[in-house]
Amino acid sequence: MGPVIISLILKYLIPFLPKNEQRIFYIIVLYLIPLSCFFVWWLFHSGRVLWGKKKFTVVFCLKAKDLKSTVHIQNTISILKRELDILRLLEKFKIIFAGEDVITSLEKAYNYRGNKNLDLVIWGEILSGREEEKEVCDFKGLFFTYKIPDAVVRANLTDIFKTDINIAHINRDWNIYEINSLPDTEKISAHLSEMIMFVLGLIYCQSAEYAEESIVILESLFKRLEMQTKGEQIKVDYEKKLLITTPLILRKGRVLGILLNVYKNLGLYLRSSKDYRKARFYLDKFMSYEKKDISVLASLALCAFHLKDIKAAKEYTEEIGTIDKHNEIFILNRAFFRIFEKNYASALYFYKEIIKKERSVNIKTITQIIAFLDERKSEYPSEFAYDFAIGLLNYYFCDEQMGKTELRKFVKHAKRAEYREMVNYITDEILDKKRVKKN
Repeated sequence: MGPVIISLILKYLIPFLPKNEQRIFYIIVLYLIPLSCFFVWWLFHSGRVLWGKKKFTVVFCLKAKDLKSTVHIQNTISILKRELDILRLLEKFKIIFAGEDVITSLEKAYNYRGNKNLDLVIWGEILSGREEEKEVCDFKGLFFTYKIPDAVVRANLTDIFKTDINIAHINRDWNIYEINSLPDTEKISAHLSEMIMFVLGLIYCQSAEYAEESIVILESLFKRLEMQTKGEQIKVDYEKKLLITTPLILRKGRVLGILLNVYKNLGLYLRSSKDYRKARFYLDKFMSYEKKDISVLASLALCAFHLKDIKAAKEYTEEIGTIDKHNEIFILNRAFFRIFEKNYASALYFYKEIIKKERSVNIKTITQIIAFLDERKSEYPSEFAYDFAIGLLNYYFCDEQMGKTELRKFVKHAKRAEYREMVNYITDEILDKKRVKKN
């Protein structure tokens, strides 16, 4: 708009002004242009206006009481950037420094974060003075104002989310002593980088869109905490019936818990999106810590099958059996693999197991298995045992009439000798026999 106004003035107004007034106008414009450029630069540099927001945006608004505090702030931020760069995370963050007067209270911090849609605002006043005859710079006056994801609010998990943030914050030494300034400055930078990684990892693991970025951040944080807690263990006080731990171990355990949750949820999401290779990658990471999760093992078996790794698919299935040998996924997977291997007698055995009256099954699992078998039937239309399996599961668990129709089709087409046992079972137990429908 500014250039348009100036061009209009130059075209329609200047020609009618006296020569001396024209000269004055040009002088004013020459002064105004650099001043306006400086003003625009100041708006962006002070954090009052933000442009091109990236996924992870952190704003620092730190106020120093004196020159020493200013130096410590500058050194701390420099080391923080270096640490994030070493972890290859610096390019994932946009770090902005706001003017000291932008945030002066909790209300202003809250409004600033919300209006600018920022992920994390670190603000407060850094003090310096003497403590027990030592010169000290105190960073305890820092406050962290952060985004709470909509998914957390909708699920009414805000308090749990805040508790997680507090775990990242508690029991930290925020002092820089003059006699030990460099190591203390590195310590403060480490605190800040851990806080940033924890908060942003926790925020972005709530969204499938950014889950992989949150994994990179949380994995880096977990590796750092593992190094810091090397050799430490949770102790048990049997007399008082208490577990004794340290803030570091508590933080490490919570980060691992969050990380495992993200591995699992992202893996299951990718499996449902048919990105089997990437799904298997994240689910295998989950299994490296948690060995007894049937839903993950079932998904891994499916991913491995679609990736043509039949041996692994069978191994994942057998692992389900070590957890629960009566599980419907374990039994139905084994039944499928018997069809796949053309071992029809064994397949019949497992399908008879699944329809036993005393067995309870998850109907959602049955419908997913039927959909999977439908896909296999479309790939191998000459394999009539898939008609048998689909018809049997429909008949007993979903739609009796549809199941009976499919089983009649199976009996009509399955003329080869290897299907005889299946045909006889269907004829004797279903088609020529009235039955009371299983509740």
